[in-house]
Amino acid sequence: MKVKTACPMDCYDGCSILAEVDETGNIKLDGNPEHPITKGALCNRGRQLSVRRNSENRVLHPLKRVGDGFVQISWEQAIAEIAQHVHTTLDEVGHHGIFHCYDWGSGTLLKNLNQRFFYGLGGCTETVGSLCWDAGLTAQTYDFGRANSHAPEDTAEHAQAIVVWGRNVANTNVHMTPFIKTAQARGAQLVVISPLAQDLGRRADKCIYPRPGTDGLLALAVLRICRDRDWLDHEFIREAALGWEEIATELDVYDPQMVASLTDVPIEDIYWLAELYGRKRPVATILGIGMQRYAQGGQTVRAIDALAAATGHVGIPGGGVSYAQRQLALFFDEEALTGRSRADVRAFERTTQATDILSADPPIRVVFVTRTNPALQVPDSALFRKAFASIRCKVVIDTFMTKTAEMADYVLPCTNVLEEEDVAYTTMWHDYVSYVRPVVEPKGEAKPDWQIFADLASALGRPDIMAGSVEAWIDMALSKWPQEKIEALKEHGFVKLDVPPVAWADRKFATPSGKFEFVSSLAIADGHHPVARIEIDKLQRGTEAYPYVLLTIHPRKWQLSQRETFPEARKEYPIVEIGLAIAHEQGIADGDVVYVENERARIQAIARVQAAGHAKSVRLEIGWSGQGVTANDFTDTRKADFGSQSAQYDCFCSIARVQEEEPSRRELSAIAPANTGQ
Repeated sequence: MKVKTACPMDCYDGCSILAEVDETGNIKLDGNPEHPITKGALCNRGRQLSVRRNSENRVLHPLKRVGDGFVQISWEQAIAEIAQHVHTTLDEVGHHGIFHCYDWGSGTLLKNLNQRFFYGLGGCTETVGSLCWDAGLTAQTYDFGRANSHAPEDTAEHAQAIVVWGRNVANTNVHMTPFIKTAQARGAQLVVISPLAQDLGRRADKCIYPRPGTDGLLALAVLRICRDRDWLDHEFIREAALGWEEIATELDVYDPQMVASLTDVPIEDIYWLAELYGRKRPVATILGIGMQRYAQGGQTVRAIDALAAATGHVGIPGGGVSYAQRQLALFFDEEALTGRSRADVRAFERTTQATDILSADPPIRVVFVTRTNPALQVPDSALFRKAFASIRCKVVIDTFMTKTAEMADYVLPCTNVLEEEDVAYTTMWHDYVSYVRPVVEPKGEAKPDWQIFADLASALGRPDIMAGSVEAWIDMALSKWPQEKIEALKEHGFVKLDVPPVAWADRKFATPSGKFEFVSSLAIADGHHPVARIEIDKLQRGTEAYPYVLLTIHPRKWQLSQRETFPEARKEYPIVEIGLAIAHEQGIADGDVVYVENERARIQAIARVQAAGHAKSVRLEIGWSGQGVTANDFTDTRKADFGSQSAQYDCFCSIARVQEEEPSRRELSAIAPANTGQ
């Protein structure tokens, strides 16, 4: 019998899954053909859920560090000892001495119960902000009041042009491709803007490869041309927007010829893009998160928002600036699950948490790591590992012995999503919610996260904190839903929420003024320039020693650092993609062994020369580790301009051919070519 369940990964697509278990225990996963968005397709990362569930490398029993290794212990011993560490910390320094380090590696609804435990103790120290997309969310909050997207069906049916700006659809949003193909079949144009070579580029009418970090300059130069040629929607500007005159007067700075030299985009492409936005309607702009991982990343998104709004592509079918679908969060009562409003929380930003740990007062005595692998994933990973090692008791809850788990004092095995009951949704793209049904029993001694924390609460004499059941918690979180909707979710495996297919169609924006704000009162209150602005003198540039931009990008085959089931992902030499100009300057051929180096890290890698993409950028997949370092050892803890967001793409390196003998061709052929993502 096939069981309907869902993918929990932090991803645009939020796939509905059909799972089938044979008599040997093997689990076959396919996409659910009934789902209107994913339509039966399941990416390789989703299929890996069953491989990961049955992997021989999975952690299946509680482990305790003894010397340089780990020994298996009982759950009773693990819970009792960890509870004693928590109790001692509460007595010594209070609840701020307990650190909950988490992220969204598994993004289902009931994972919020992890926080319920800590908040029930009175509070804790916890990670806040984002390593990946908070600058863009904040930018769209300034402009629109919230980051709302158009439904993909709307784009497919109505867009006359689609600009995919900084989103590698083939790697990170694969189910968008059929909607783009539908639009193209109607005659819609496709434009791909990214420093990376992309599979989608093969279908595009135009590919534009700006120098990394200069997308905002490009957008403002395009807007200046539209202003000069009067390719504007004056009715929208007059009736639905605030502050056009202010931004219009600042556009003189962005001379197209100068911007062409700074962005490495040919001047004719800048004018071509201006004509597209200014004279074709509607244009759908699909934003990724890559272009806002820079020091001026938030301003970059504001610039693109302003371009689309001024030229009349906001609030109409087939248009929009689709970055995220944050209105879905309005349908869930996460406060009921967590109780955060009653807790005393000290916040450590994810980007700078290592520094915060080392300087904390009161100090961190106990850390719990859930749903993340920070020893690999945070900027300047080496600094994080130093900070993490300084904590007296380190507890990691995971399914595999990650780089972070290797440093822990206790490693507790949690369930795989195929062993859980939950609700899955994404606030990144579409408006469907899926029900997560358990497909198999938990393997070994694995427990759901919530059960681990319930056991800890009981050991601390506070069973009331986690009192409840899965069914009751789901009903609590879905209290805003009519009962028949909840029943439909459980029966059919997914439901569509009542979200408008066209964002801001009523022109009632969620900003303080109720209008689209070229001049943002929220930005002013946060100490930022009122309108979108890219400061040319603040663009990050390489040095003579480290001249090339290094982008640590999303892989296609696996999710971030989840590489345990991929032998090719654990090779000594990672793949590093380089542009043609670098290959020519450094005398590097495809397949050469190269050094990649900056002031923080140095590795050897296999070069893959890319004919497409920005010619002077270097791309290394995030999540790789080896040779004593990780990909994120190259990055630092600088922040973007808006929100709590890493500027991890403002990273530079040198690259040079290794003069020693290359690895054998046999070894090279065993290393899968990198498929870059953003």
